[in-house]
Amino acid sequence: MCVLLQKTGAFHMESDGVDSTRVFEGQLSAGGLLQVESDLHDSALEALSQKQIEEPLIHRRDVLHVDISRDDHWQELTFYSAESQEPYRQSLQPLIRWLNELHKLPHKELSEDAGKNNCLAPGKIALTKRGEEAPVESPSGNMNASIAPQAPPPAPKREPVEALLRVFSMSATSDAVRQGCVLITANGTYRAEERAQKVGSKKVMTKITGGQITPEEIVQLQQTIESSALAKIHHRETSHLVLPMSGEMLNLQISRPSGVQELVLSSTFARRDVPFFYSGDGDISSAQSLLKFIAEHIWTNGSGGLDPGLRNDCQDAP
Repeated sequence: MCVLLQKTGAFHMESDGVDSTRVFEGQLSAGGLLQVESDLHDSALEALSQKQIEEPLIHRRDVLHVDISRDDHWQELTFYSAESQEPYRQSLQPLIRWLNELHKLPHKELSEDAGKNNCLAPGKIALTKRGEEAPVESPSGNMNASIAPQAPPPAPKREPVEALLRVFSMSATSDAVRQGCVLITANGTYRAEERAQKVGSKKVMTKITGGQITPEEIVQLQQTIESSALAKIHHRETSHLVLPMSGEMLNLQISRPSGVQELVLSSTFARRDVPFFYSGDGDISSAQSLLKFIAEHIWTNGSGGLDPGLRNDCQDAP
């Protein structure tokens, strides 16, 4: 479902069914519009930013995307789970309740062909998909706020780091889910992050470390990468945006003279008993020597721990 609400109180709502989309349009009363505006100006909601929204590793998918027109900018917030919404439930609940009750207000129903527009704003207002340029204000100053679920946005673009190695890992067992990353740059500066959540617990444990390995360790890492079976594995592209997985999975980005080699390795590679899960390019055992190096020289070499609140998914080091 998506909703577009204009400052005039006019609303456009689309509700997707299995085979069709129902389209409704109507007008809020003056009192109803004032109430929504009041809810949108909740102080906690106004102060919230995307980086404050923490997604747990174990969650129930419940996507809520909110675009709110502020005085000089658009506030964009995306919650991918019911759990990430929970800390802000008091601020979000009035909006969610309004969405759920909107179909009860006086409205007209349009045909799908005539009315469906994915809740884009009319006229000169330009709402773009996430990842494109931000919407701008029209000369008339007619700004709109929209509340709609959307697909996960692409990762933000950052200035490239001269990386020797990047490792992203995920493991799911019967008792816990773990997610981690490691970045080692060409000069030996590194950063490693790990998040873990036990099944049945809402608490996510986060630890981050950073530092610099020695020139001798850099040589050892390069030898490990070159002498391993990793160099022989070829990456297979997939068209899937969301990949189901089972067991352990590694995404490796290795700097080589010919360019960056990207690989996906898993513990379920070529296993016929788990046919419905993405298994990647090769078996995770191919990275055994590399994982041993990371365990011995990154996590247990005595370098200092970093503030868990400064997690950046290994985009920069340290």
